[in-house]
Amino acid sequence: MLKVKDLTALIEKFAPLELQEDYDNCGLLYGNPDEEVRGVLVTLDLNEKVAAEALEKGANFILTHHPCIFPSVSKLDWLSSAHRGFAAAVRGNAAVYAAHTSADFAEGGLNDVLMRILGAEEFHCIGGDRRAPRVGKLAEPCTLKEFVKRVSKALNDDHVLYSGDDDKLVSSFAAVNGGGGNEECLRAALGAGADVFLSGDFKYHVIRLAKDLGYAIINFGHFESEMPFIEMMTEYLKASGVERVFGAECLEKPYN
Repeated sequence: MLKVKDLTALIEKFAPLELQEDYDNCGLLYGNPDEEVRGVLVTLDLNEKVAAEALEKGANFILTHHPCIFPSVSKLDWLSSAHRGFAAAVRGNAAVYAAHTSADFAEGGLNDVLMRILGAEEFHCIGGDRRAPRVGKLAEPCTLKEFVKRVSKALNDDHVLYSGDDDKLVSSFAAVNGGGGNEECLRAALGAGADVFLSGDFKYHVIRLAKDLGYAIINFGHFESEMPFIEMMTEYLKASGVERVFGAECLEKPYN
């Protein structure tokens, strides 16, 4: 029978721990490696509702994208809203594994999936670095305004923000899923010749910089760009022969 350590090894075959960023906390956060896996729930975040859904479905392994604890945490307060989901999983004896930036940067991982969702005909990592933005070509070039509409539809995100000339022709784009809207990634995208850079969680000074440089950016939702993690990992585990794999259904986006 499949054990926690077997499932952990399977996840890390796809998303190796060495790919994670220094600040991150990927890997098995809680669980007995020798425990038999009776079911897996894949989620973007772990909160009380998600933990309850896992236990209701008989899933004793929760695979979350975002870690619920980080190395900087020195204590766990089970009454804290930040720790309640993790506490509920522990009380229900459900193993918790986080595949965050390890899954973002993996071959065929979340950044690669995002490029396909956004319409890239072909793409590559800038400088061959899997931690760098991907740059892709559109099968059909369009104006920036039209591309924004495409992005909104592709991600089911009605609140996409952007900066740039509406009539600018976009034939190539660079992107980073989640909260990659930093100056380093923006300059990498610009230097690689991408017509527009897409990510989430742009700081004001980065938006101001793009505006002053006359460079187009598109700010999509962090949640919307990373929800494909659930389908991506569910399909991977099922294709690998893992039985009783569920995608979280109760998870709500943090914004109204």
